[in-house]
Amino acid sequence: ERFSGRVVVRIPILSIVLPIGISFYTFQSMSYVIDVYRGTSDAHADLLSFAGYVTLFPHQISGPLVRHNQIVPQLESAKTYVFHSDNFWRGICFFVLGLSKKILLADFLAAIVIPVVDNMAFASNSEALFAMIGYTMQLYFDFSGYSDMAVGLGLMMNIDFPQNFNSPYKSHSITEFWQRWHMTLSSWLRDYLYISLGGNRGSKFKTYRNLFLTMMIGGLWHGGNWTYAIWGAFHGVLLAIERIWKDLKLPQIQQKYLKFALTFLLINIGWIFFRAPTFSIALIWLKKVFLLNSNLSWDMRFMSVRYRSRFFIALGFAFILVFFVKNIWQFKFKPKFWTAAGLALLLVLCLMFMSEDSPFLYFQF
Repeated sequence: ERFSGRVVVRIPILSIVLPIGISFYTFQSMSYVIDVYRGTSDAHADLLSFAGYVTLFPHQISGPLVRHNQIVPQLESAKTYVFHSDNFWRGICFFVLGLSKKILLADFLAAIVIPVVDNMAFASNSEALFAMIGYTMQLYFDFSGYSDMAVGLGLMMNIDFPQNFNSPYKSHSITEFWQRWHMTLSSWLRDYLYISLGGNRGSKFKTYRNLFLTMMIGGLWHGGNWTYAIWGAFHGVLLAIERIWKDLKLPQIQQKYLKFALTFLLINIGWIFFRAPTFSIALIWLKKVFLLNSNLSWDMRFMSVRYRSRFFIALGFAFILVFFVKNIWQFKFKPKFWTAAGLALLLVLCLMFMSEDSPFLYFQF
């Protein structure tokens, strides 16, 4: 087109609708191709079983991220297609408890976190603090809740999915946190990115560099926003510092409660960058949490009175479950009347509070 004597070339922008779960089945297919290329796994002859592994619906949207050598043998086994009452019962337990995490905890917390974050520039210091802690708990119960539901659906079909969370907020270091949080993605990044970059086989500097690059790329996997890259870089720097500290044999913090508190604080700071829509909002949020803003305020105008009591009740339960109760994988679910009654009650409560406008957080990734 000609505009004011200049030739302007307009490039059409395509509105491409990506398939649901594309990131997860891309990662799964990549792991298979890389394993076959490395010679660590043989190619699968049964195309139908392999296709079932790639498109297996329970975990497809948000994980856990499974490997072909975990799932394909199960799909090829005749035992998988025979009803197993114990697996079905355990599957129901995982599914209902996971749904409860999402509806009765994560969504109750989100009702306060969302409006506060959306108005962070005008929020008070107390609102910023509660939004930080609330989002830390919301993300965990939302994501681990989905993983539990996926595991439950898999068990109902006699398919074992790997554990994805192992009480991550009980960690005493960032290294331990990444051994407990989104464990299937952490192991994928380690096996197919960190090791491919050289792992710890080179110099110590290269090891630190590889840790940093792995986490930064892992952050970018969540989206193209700079806040994700900063979140990944933040964790990469922390992992590198912990590794340097260990390599130099510097004095370790012996008090376990101090290590836990410091780790939990750093995790919360990282989630601010992960949640904030822009870097500037993240900085405003951090200033208000650490009382560095010029106008200190403690009112709660953006914390809706309607949802405030639910928020604090859910936050209290969240802290108890996270720090003082075993995680769901540590329980042995035996068919009992009171257990069934409790699950039925939780399911009814979930149906009462279920809303169409509360998708799982990791659906966007």
